[in-house]
Amino acid sequence: MLSYTIIYNPASGHAKGPTAAEQLKAKLEDRQRQVTMAPTKSADDARNFAYQAQSDIVVAVGGDGTINQVVAGLAPRKQPPTLAILPEGTVNNLAKVLHIPLLLPLAIKNILEAKPQPLDIAQVNDRYMVSTLTLGVLANAALSVTQKEKRHFGPIIYLLKGFKVLAQHQHWILHLNSAHNHWEKDTQFLLVSMTNSVGGFTNAVPDAAVDDGHLHVFIAPKLTWWRSLLAIPYFITGNFQKLPGMTYFATEQLTIEAPKTLQSRVDGDPSTKTPLKLTVIADHIQVLAPPVGK
Repeated sequence: MLSYTIIYNPASGHAKGPTAAEQLKAKLEDRQRQVTMAPTKSADDARNFAYQAQSDIVVAVGGDGTINQVVAGLAPRKQPPTLAILPEGTVNNLAKVLHIPLLLPLAIKNILEAKPQPLDIAQVNDRYMVSTLTLGVLANAALSVTQKEKRHFGPIIYLLKGFKVLAQHQHWILHLNSAHNHWEKDTQFLLVSMTNSVGGFTNAVPDAAVDDGHLHVFIAPKLTWWRSLLAIPYFITGNFQKLPGMTYFATEQLTIEAPKTLQSRVDGDPSTKTPLKLTVIADHIQVLAPPVGK
């Protein structure tokens, strides 16, 4: 008999987590599956529940932040349970990448019927990343977004805040090192993505895949006020890779240093500060999702 641990965050997205979790529980029990419910009160709870779960499948109910914390609990385990996702967040970036349906009945059907697929993650200092890391303007803009604003405006609030911060012309010198290259760049923001999607824009990194073994790194040029205005269409359409002056490369490992301490934002939430060491962890996490191309 398959066993499931359902980890859900009552505050995620539009606070539909408990309802979604209960509906999944009912469907699983209808199929004679063993279910353990694990509601969280803090981010540490999600990580601890995932680390301690004695089930075959651990279900993350919520948004990208909840998924990150669940993965943080699974990653240190020698043979982690399979990850499943019931998307109930605001952006649901990873769910979109994996083609997991956002409608609850179809998302539950995916958990019941899908087969495990490989999912790369990355270690960032002592934390983990499943989707994106930002530094600079993008991170500062996201840090200023409240939970209430996320629920009311959705993903568009990140763009609005981003343009406001961009207009302040903040920029930083970053030193980046990979296995074969070194970059020193005066930039307004840095973005690292594990997938082809950023902020729900699934065409943002066309060459990326969830199991390609690479970090996809973007370093923006320092923009004047006029160039900041010209950059708006690239961000609205998710095509910032085509922004003139953008540096892009893919790597398996990366270190990031800055003369001034900067706080990163990982998978939508505040995370560790510079200096940063990023390393891809491949072939360790499996997730229930439709096969690629389906």
